[in-house]
Amino acid sequence: MKKATGWTRPVRVSALAVTLMLSAGSMAADWETVNEGSARTDISTYEKAMEDSPVKAFRGVTEVQAPVLSVLAVMADASACSEWLYQCQSLELRDNDQAYIRFKGIWPAKDRDALIKTRTTQNEETGAITLASHAVDGEPEQEGYVRVAALEDQFILTPLDNGWTRIEFETFIDPGGNVSSVANVISHKAPQETLQGLREMASSETYQNAKLDSALKRYPELKGMDLPQSHTPE
Repeated sequence: MKKATGWTRPVRVSALAVTLMLSAGSMAADWETVNEGSARTDISTYEKAMEDSPVKAFRGVTEVQAPVLSVLAVMADASACSEWLYQCQSLELRDNDQAYIRFKGIWPAKDRDALIKTRTTQNEETGAITLASHAVDGEPEQEGYVRVAALEDQFILTPLDNGWTRIEFETFIDPGGNVSSVANVISHKAPQETLQGLREMASSETYQNAKLDSALKRYPELKGMDLPQSHTPE
């Protein structure tokens, strides 16, 4: 990657503002197609300009031959973060639905970190489970890491027939510091690589027969939610 010039100061976007922008922008009309898959297991990717920010939001959609619980078990396994989540270096679970995450930097960016809080909800009609995360305060700054200026991630997991799951992933990360202007170059691969890694992990023998308990350790709000029989291990 060539060194970029003309750095801009990071634009700090409030968590509420980004949440509203992502939620309002979930309709296809608001997203520009980057790559449209043809098979159900292909990963379709999209991007969208964000108001008052030089950083774009990115989105990916795919279907995996794995039950919702398998996908949730992968996402809840802190030790597996680096194997599927784009540029994840490590993940440590905290209380109150929070987690401390470290990201590997790509030159010229230094390593980044954030404390994130996740809310888990379910659509009663479709059974889709939404995991919406945003950066919060409360974690002391760590030597060697730059705290991200803004972070919003959203996973929507929809159970399909025969144990398949549709995964929609939306992400907006302003890394802050002096690299906000090249964040789009760094982050445009996030949907493709994240969903590809998540599919491979969820389909592996380790997570294929995952039970609810394995997901509750990170997402306690899952307790009491309904899942189709084809998504519940015998």
